[in-house]
Amino acid sequence: MSRSFGCGIRVEMGKRTVVVLTGASAGVGRATARRLAGAGVCIGLLARGRVGLEATRAEVEARGGEALAIPTDVSDAAQVGVVLEKLGIV
Repeated sequence: MSRSFGCGIRVEMGKRTVVVLTGASAGVGRATARRLAGAGVCIGLLARGRVGLEATRAEVEARGGEALAIPTDVSDAAQVGVVLEKLGIV
């Protein structure tokens, strides 16, 4: 497994790459999701706002990407743990 940190966390698991983006409902997080949409990665979209997350997910899918929108408060370690399990990272 490898990691690189930037706008999100990139984790390679076998041949599948999962990218976890925080703040994915707007701004840089949303723009990054759009950019990754056609890159063949699975994108975990995290933010507190469900409406913005669903809009980002729809944009990613419209561009041929795969995304999972998960409303999450990343300041809550328990919530982050649940997300990582859902994405199969831990």
